[in-house]
Amino acid sequence: MKKIIFLLGFAFLFAYEAKVEPFEIYKLKSSVAGEVVKTYKNLEARNVNNALLVKIDDKQNQIDLKNLKIQAKLLNEEIKNQEEIVKRKKSVYETYKNLKSKSQTEKDLKFYDYMNAYNQLINLRSQYNTTLANIEKLKDTISKKNIKADGYVYKIYVNRGDYVAPGMLVADVYDISKEKLNIYVPIDEIDGIKNKKVYINGKKSGFKIYKIWNVPDAQYITSYKVELAGKGLKIGEIVKVELK
Repeated sequence: MKKIIFLLGFAFLFAYEAKVEPFEIYKLKSSVAGEVVKTYKNLEARNVNNALLVKIDDKQNQIDLKNLKIQAKLLNEEIKNQEEIVKRKKSVYETYKNLKSKSQTEKDLKFYDYMNAYNQLINLRSQYNTTLANIEKLKDTISKKNIKADGYVYKIYVNRGDYVAPGMLVADVYDISKEKLNIYVPIDEIDGIKNKKVYINGKKSGFKIYKIWNVPDAQYITSYKVELAGKGLKIGEIVKVELK
């Protein structure tokens, strides 16, 4: 809502009414599918720091992760053994290829023996790298099954026993470290507001212009949306905003 206030000397300014809102509203959605095994609804209406809100069943993932780590360890040991084998077979081949007493067939056999060992080493390294990649992939999946948040937990939407799918809304979390106000400034006034101070309910405030949209608002078609950010107001209250 906009009001015009006339001042001495026929100068004027615009006053606006705005609702105090959280600086950001985050809608947490599940990235993976699974059954909800825990929810921490006691955290609703509380400000939290990296707190677990919802846990999705990851029991099988944890088993798979443990097995993959064992597999990676075994492969690493095999690689070390195979590297030693390759080193020795290469040394034998290097010796054979320079001996005039050895036939070309014997030299070729040693070469093929060396190359077979080397190819086995490459294959083991490939398996090892694939296993490491799968470990990281599983860790990422497990992490996504433990849905955490920073901020003010407004609402948790799921309950224990619910099945969630990717993209399903899990919780609303607000950033209340500061507040924001949205006002709608006439297009022909927008260039003159950038260096003005923000007054709230008649008093100079610490709020500052945070964003200015440079296209007309869909509802207020002759105005640009302006977002103000600052601290010290109660979320939900309606305030009068003046730019002086």
